[in-house]
Amino acid sequence: MGSISLIMLVFILGLRHGLDADHLACIDGLTRYNWRQGRITARWVGTLFSFGHGSVVATVGVILAMVSKQFKFPDYFDTISTWISVISLFIIGTLNIYNLLRTNSADKEFEIQGIKGRFIPKIARETTNPFMIVLIGAVFALAADTVSQTSVWAIAAGHTSGYLPVILGLTFMVGMVLTDTIDCYVTYRMISQSSKLGQSASKIMGWVIVVLAYGVSIYEAIDYFFPKINVDFEIVGVVIFAFVLLSFFSAIIITKKQKSVTS
Repeated sequence: MGSISLIMLVFILGLRHGLDADHLACIDGLTRYNWRQGRITARWVGTLFSFGHGSVVATVGVILAMVSKQFKFPDYFDTISTWISVISLFIIGTLNIYNLLRTNSADKEFEIQGIKGRFIPKIARETTNPFMIVLIGAVFALAADTVSQTSVWAIAAGHTSGYLPVILGLTFMVGMVLTDTIDCYVTYRMISQSSKLGQSASKIMGWVIVVLAYGVSIYEAIDYFFPKINVDFEIVGVVIFAFVLLSFFSAIIITKKQKSVTS
């Protein structure tokens, strides 16, 4: 694979990684908390989170690229990380379906649910400290599935020379920062609407998370059992990113239309 193609692939991997359901859930929760506290950090939670996350991922990727000629992950590592991802995404999708149905019947506030965020202490999940948000993002990067995804491009970069591993690390980080910043921006815009309109938009995004979680989970399971099926990952990544981006801005447009009708 040529250097330009590898850079493009890593950028798309970064975009795709930023759409991780656990990322979206954590960013959603932190954005809401900071908004309630009236903090300016509410607008930048996604950027701060992905900066911490991306810094660790890029560093790990560069290190793996440098030592990949002498080091190789055991065959079972990829299998374990794949199924951790499949099961986690399936659970996330199920949790959000349950919460969406429960909030519809009880007229309660809906918030996106994740798994990794549950292991973060409450004092960290309810923080307005920018450095703590960066640290939370860094902690999220220590998961097995994250390291596995990073190893895909890191090992490929290990067979090149020069500064390409560093360029790829920064490229992956830029892709992820872009996605998570957009997610935070849209979340902030939605909750800044009236309570009713903001909740309507949040529920729309909740169903998007369900589709995303189940879709990626099923895709990874099929890819594991039928690896010979030729699926262009770059196209899949672009389609997922475009789908979520379209859904995000559709939610904003819907809330604006509803607001103009009710005002």
